[in-house]
Amino acid sequence: MSSYQHGAETGTAEVNGTRLYYEARGTGRALLFLHGFTLDHRMWNQQTEALAKTHKVVSYDARGFGRSDLPSTETYRHYEDAAALCDHLGIDRVIAIGHSIGAHQMLEFALNRPDLVAGWVAICMSGLAGIPFTDDLTKMFGAVRQAAREKSIEAAKTIWGQGRWFAPARELPAVAAELDRMLAEYSGWHWTHDNPAKGLEPPAAERLADLRAPALIIMGGRDLPYNHAQRDALLARIEGASVLDLPRASHMANMEEPDAVNRAITEFAHKVTD
Repeated sequence: MSSYQHGAETGTAEVNGTRLYYEARGTGRALLFLHGFTLDHRMWNQQTEALAKTHKVVSYDARGFGRSDLPSTETYRHYEDAAALCDHLGIDRVIAIGHSIGAHQMLEFALNRPDLVAGWVAICMSGLAGIPFTDDLTKMFGAVRQAAREKSIEAAKTIWGQGRWFAPARELPAVAAELDRMLAEYSGWHWTHDNPAKGLEPPAAERLADLRAPALIIMGGRDLPYNHAQRDALLARIEGASVLDLPRASHMANMEEPDAVNRAITEFAHKVTD
């Protein structure tokens, strides 16, 4: 079922035993956007509104985030959900764009379904196997999970929202307000449950040389060393990958410097051929 609000098609796709909320607008080559952890489709507002002038843009909420259903006890795979959503919407040869862990999930999608993915864009990626979290991040994850299970979801959100991934972006009041809105509506499910999501096998980190889709790597200069290590690994292992470094931006680069990111995605999409 879908409807139209403010020029966008909004709807819920019943796929793979769940319901995924999505928003779509525009025409042309499809750009598929997936958010990072504790965020939702709204993190892409400045991309979807601008890029819909020349493309069909689709943003959606992964299971457990935004307006999509919570995960059940059944095993699922984010890259299979992305493919099913494309089939539901009748789109293919998409540019798959993800932020943080969403970028890794879109990488899995590109590797698993090269027939559907014509290009891949990673913004401040997280999750690549073989690159361990730094000690401070590991401690933060532990503190968040403990707070959620022993105190409250709100206590966990306070720790998470003040973390180093978001601190520089909070220097921009509009970005801070949007981050707070998304975090306030996050369910906290992943902190109080064991997530049955499974990744690609063999893992994406071992298959980077197999990526056939052109790649664009976008990085904030003020992002964490962990994420810079992800960037370096991607550029070392993916032949011909393009890169955009934004020295003033941090982990929320697309929200901090939307114009630069929009230009880069537009130029990249125009170069991608089927």
